[in-house]
Amino acid sequence: MNNQKILIVDDDNAISKSLLEILNMEGFDTVDSASNGLAGLEKYKEMRPDLVIMDIEMPIMNGYESSQKIKEIDPDANILVLTGTPDNIYAKKTIEEGYASILLKKPITWRNLRQTIESYLPIEARA
Repeated sequence: MNNQKILIVDDDNAISKSLLEILNMEGFDTVDSASNGLAGLEKYKEMRPDLVIMDIEMPIMNGYESSQKIKEIDPDANILVLTGTPDNIYAKKTIEEGYASILLKKPITWRNLRQTIESYLPIEARA
């Protein structure tokens, strides 16, 4: 089993559920999800994941705001943006302002997402 902790923050329940199932099947033993940016922020504080997969357009708190607040409490937070609207101003700002490392466009193949996840996980977490 992999000891990496991954948090999925996405308001699309089907996407969150699919990612959770795939990551669990791939051996990631600590995976959780949140349905909006505020819930994602709270879960981040609780679990301190090695990686966050963040949507941008969500109710209550969007992914930009959530990423910004996560970085305020943990400047080393590792956030990937996965969005269906990569041209969204907040998606662009999340990358430009350094709150996330990479912007990925939905839909994405599991192979491409897995390669990205593996390349952005901290080395010590991969052992």
